[in-house]
Amino acid sequence: MPKSDCSNVLTLVTLFASILFMVACNTTTLADYLEPDIPTATPQADLPTATPEAVTSPSPTVEEVELEATPTGEFSTASHGSTRTVRPEELTGYIPNPYMGWQDTQSRNKRFDETVGYRRFNWSELNPAKGVYDWDRIEALRADMAQQGSAISFRVRTAQPPPWGKGQTMPDWLVNSGAVITDSSSDILEGVSSSEPLYSDCLFLEAQGQFIDALHQKYDGDPQVAYIDIGSYGNYGEWDSAQYNETPDSLDWHARRRIIDMYLGGEGTRPCQETDGQITQVDYDYVGFQQTQLIMPYTPWLTDSLVYALERRPDIGVRHDALGSESHQKRYRLEIGDLVHERWPHAPIIFEYYPQSYTAEALQSAKDFATEMHASFIHENFDGRGDNNLIESLLETVGYRLVLKEMTYTSELSPREPFAMNMTWENTGLAPPYFKTYPLVISFTDGQGRSVLERQLEPDIRDWLPGKSVNIIDQVQLPTNLPPGDYDLKLAFVDPATGQPALALAIVGQDQQGRYLIGPVKVVP
Repeated sequence: MPKSDCSNVLTLVTLFASILFMVACNTTTLADYLEPDIPTATPQADLPTATPEAVTSPSPTVEEVELEATPTGEFSTASHGSTRTVRPEELTGYIPNPYMGWQDTQSRNKRFDETVGYRRFNWSELNPAKGVYDWDRIEALRADMAQQGSAISFRVRTAQPPPWGKGQTMPDWLVNSGAVITDSSSDILEGVSSSEPLYSDCLFLEAQGQFIDALHQKYDGDPQVAYIDIGSYGNYGEWDSAQYNETPDSLDWHARRRIIDMYLGGEGTRPCQETDGQITQVDYDYVGFQQTQLIMPYTPWLTDSLVYALERRPDIGVRHDALGSESHQKRYRLEIGDLVHERWPHAPIIFEYYPQSYTAEALQSAKDFATEMHASFIHENFDGRGDNNLIESLLETVGYRLVLKEMTYTSELSPREPFAMNMTWENTGLAPPYFKTYPLVISFTDGQGRSVLERQLEPDIRDWLPGKSVNIIDQVQLPTNLPPGDYDLKLAFVDPATGQPALALAIVGQDQQGRYLIGPVKVVP
């Protein structure tokens, strides 16, 4: 045997003898000798699931303190890892919320609660003399809705035909100055007399432009005005008139665009007809409404003006006053269905019931169509007829409907440890909250329901489209002066102007202040 091989054998024998000696002395094992220590992981239990309930254990009385915020993009818990997962029970039925839902024709004994009152006003009522404007009727609507904590919306008409009116509603001073009135009897009912302004009349357009400018100065940006219809043309301001002429460059074609520019803002040079019949080119420059939401009415077969308004600005909503009428709905889908599907994520879609669509079949058709078109408002037109349960089944999803699907949070921690939260929200309604965003306030409350610690988050709920989950993760550091004890974790979307809870969620647990109980939190020494 070679010398080197003998040396190797001797080494192996020596090593084996050493191992046997250590085993005999009980100092280690073979496995210990050959491999390093590898820690064994302790299995982690699943996060607990709980239904929110009030905490009855005593809570200390403490002074209100402010959180030292340390937001993070990753969810983590306190060092001892005590967490709680809550999946709140969801509510059913109509839940009124700001800037959406039901609109009634009655100021009292309303069928359902409304958050935005709606009325139509005649031009003659609001502009009794040249350069004189009387807003009393609009302000009366504001005062009435303010008692209910609600906003307003409206439309101005220049024609109100029988049986609800006599025809054109221009101010007397304008008629006396020579504004042209046209006979529209054939456009209403056989044997019924009615009239409209000549919309391409220079006097009409000049005076209407001055009026809309005064309306803009009074109400554009008013926080209590939810929206204003683009009216002023056609019977009821619905853009339905025998004068409607879609021929490009016709007088009516130009007049309708000029009226829309009065509301949207814009400048141009367009023709109009003088009292003596002469055609004059007129320059104009309108400021228009730049802050308050505008809504453009749709009338079947007469879509030219609607398309112009929607092309002018991406924030213009759409309204149709014949929900539940199969013929109107088919035409709506054919003519502007694609436009509405592009528009609803950015601007509200509004409907008024067709007067005869109160049967069970028509109400179901109305529900299906409003769902398809992502409606935000439904306006009454039945005079009390129709099944309330069927109507409410539509209202349950109209507009936005915010649901906290799940929240995991640190349920036990000590001062100076981070309080972490992970929320999953969903809008189960038909549309986003277009008009306004609301801060989300997370609070600890004591045994008397007083908020002793708050954290304000700023999600933009206007981007919360239906059917899409929204995840909010945040972490804050508890202050050292927060006394140990049991607290309630609550949350609420608040009005940025008042700091008070403003939105109703579609979950259980709302307290008297409008906050929602999520679950208990224990602060330990």
